[in-house]
Amino acid sequence: MADIFEKVKNNVHIAEVVSLFGVQLNSNDKGLCPFHSEKTPSFSVDRKTNIFTCFGCGATGDVIAFVSKIKNIEPIEAAKFLAETYHVDIDEGNKPGKFDIKAYLKKCIADVGQTDYFKRRGLTAATVKKYCLGYDVYHRSAVIPYSSALTYYQTRSVVDKKFYKPKTEDAGAEPLFNGEIMYKSKSPVFVVESPICALSIMQCGHPAIALCGVGNINKLVHAVKNKKPTATLILALDNDDAGKKASGDLAAMLLELNVQYDVYNIAGECKDPNELLLKNKSQLERNLKAAKTAAKKKYATAKDSFTASELQDEEVAPPTWIVDGMLPTGLALLCAPSKLGKSWMMLQLCMAVAEGNEFLGYATKKCECLYYALEDSKARLKDRMQKMLKGKRAPSGVHFALDADPIDNGFMERVVDEIKTYPNIKLVIIDTLQKVRGKPSSKESMYSIDYREMGELKRFADKNHITMLFVHHLRKMADESDVYNMISGSTALMGAADTVFVISKKKRTDEDATMSMTGRDIEQSSIVVQFNKYDYLWEVRGTAEEVEAKKERQEYENSPIVITIKELIKRNPMGGWKGSAAELMKAVYDVTGKKLAESATGVGKLISKYEYRLHCDDIEHTVTRSATRTHTFKRIVRNMPYGYQRTIYDGEND
Repeated sequence: MADIFEKVKNNVHIAEVVSLFGVQLNSNDKGLCPFHSEKTPSFSVDRKTNIFTCFGCGATGDVIAFVSKIKNIEPIEAAKFLAETYHVDIDEGNKPGKFDIKAYLKKCIADVGQTDYFKRRGLTAATVKKYCLGYDVYHRSAVIPYSSALTYYQTRSVVDKKFYKPKTEDAGAEPLFNGEIMYKSKSPVFVVESPICALSIMQCGHPAIALCGVGNINKLVHAVKNKKPTATLILALDNDDAGKKASGDLAAMLLELNVQYDVYNIAGECKDPNELLLKNKSQLERNLKAAKTAAKKKYATAKDSFTASELQDEEVAPPTWIVDGMLPTGLALLCAPSKLGKSWMMLQLCMAVAEGNEFLGYATKKCECLYYALEDSKARLKDRMQKMLKGKRAPSGVHFALDADPIDNGFMERVVDEIKTYPNIKLVIIDTLQKVRGKPSSKESMYSIDYREMGELKRFADKNHITMLFVHHLRKMADESDVYNMISGSTALMGAADTVFVISKKKRTDEDATMSMTGRDIEQSSIVVQFNKYDYLWEVRGTAEEVEAKKERQEYENSPIVITIKELIKRNPMGGWKGSAAELMKAVYDVTGKKLAESATGVGKLISKYEYRLHCDDIEHTVTRSATRTHTFKRIVRNMPYGYQRTIYDGEND
């Protein structure tokens, strides 16, 4: 028996025992005596000797004497009570068997109705039942099993908030609370500090695990080292200094282990998720949803599905542009016949983007460029640059390379190295595509090779948020119905690219070239461009429609037939002019001195071609069919407002 008393007295502290029974000690370890009524504290404890003394009623003794007196029980019963309360091993002659954890937890689960602790923490009756929460009546402690296997648990006193965990020899090493879920869940798993916080999240319908203290981050690291989680881990530790530091340390370790994770403050302004559950359950649910969306987005690939409502709620960034409305981020092709000036245009693009200047009338986003001039020498590249700059210093954001590895043997790795060295590189130009093509496989068709290589390049451009523009050639055979059919290679080249440009001329000797543009993020359009041989720059003459309209107008204005018709009407202002096509041909010679190459039938066709424009110039044309076709041209007199009279003489208006 003496052994029981000694073990209890050596392992149980008097200050804790008196507090357990409601005695509130001040900073001098004094309080109101529980054995008699008093207003001035005369009760005190001595922590060194582990005894209590009341100078009012004279009561004194050790921890066993205190419990024996306050509970009015025998000292041996008091010793046993203290041993069980504070988990002190006592040997009464018979060696105790191993503690039956499962039986203990089942008893606590059955007694959970005797506490409102979980309700006060915001947990519902359904949550209490689902996760086997219990109550230790004797120790007045909430009991939380770590899993449904009922092999490990922790208790929390509802009186003094103290924690207790089973001994290692009884339950083994402490696991993570609900730790197995990170190997089963496909959706993100929240990592928090306490089981109560994990239960708060689980009650909202999301998987969670608890470290059971910030000091246990290494336990999580050890677990993911042994077996990689199937889920992304969302670190949501407490919003205090210790929690923030532990979160940063844990994030660094998970990054090194290549474990998917995200850090998210789901508690908002509160200390932890459970506090927010008590204050605003709806806000916690919104925060949890936002955290999962952010984690999914961080590691999302094109293979991952998403719902229409998720897409609708997601803030999707609009396309980013190197050249506004013309060249977005992604994979682009610029195709043209050889020796047309493609390299001049690419150098001009680099200079414009590096300085943030316009390119062919389009605004640019200032950034650095990497130009693989694979068909040039340093001498030729410098000569072109000097002619273009006209004595100005070159912008610092243009980088050149004169050689490159194949796509299937180090090209993209080298581009990554360049971007790491110069992070502001957003435009990479490769002149030409053929110079970096990989080794063709005899087992693949041309279409398969093109689609595979271009697909790899597109994924690379998208992943690194850059624009990769490849210069390529056109076939020699023209296709007036669709200029994009002239791109050399299979249709997979155009199909995989985000943006495609084709520069073409009707004749190689033409000064004007049409630049056709199409893509996923741009409207299909065409502009007419011309290379200025004096300034060594490509210039825009207008849209294809504008240039064609201007050309047609000039042809009309300069036509000998139109000049002659206007002169004949000027000479005959009242009645106009009337005659056959043959007579008009003679009149053309008389008026302009030019002999038409067209026949009388050809002249008739030209008159029909210009008829609408003549009408716009207030000239009416009619044809009378008799033995010969007679053409009549006369001035149209428009209806004038009332009180205004238009007089015509000598072909002029007054």
